[in-house]
Amino acid sequence: MRGLDVRFVASEGSGSHGTLHVRTRRTTVKDRKKEIGRGLLKKMLSDLGIEENEF
Repeated sequence: MRGLDVRFVASEGSGSHGTLHVRTRRTTVKDRKKEIGRGLLKKMLSDLGIEENEF
């Protein structure tokens, strides 16, 4: 993804949650086996400093 440092850490969340790190920013990822809604996706992209049109 654009040459960015991206990593997912499952142990940084409770239950089925984890943390997605992009550069120095992070967001919580809920249950990875379920789909997320558009609103939550927009919030997660915002947390990571990614424009929706870049995704």
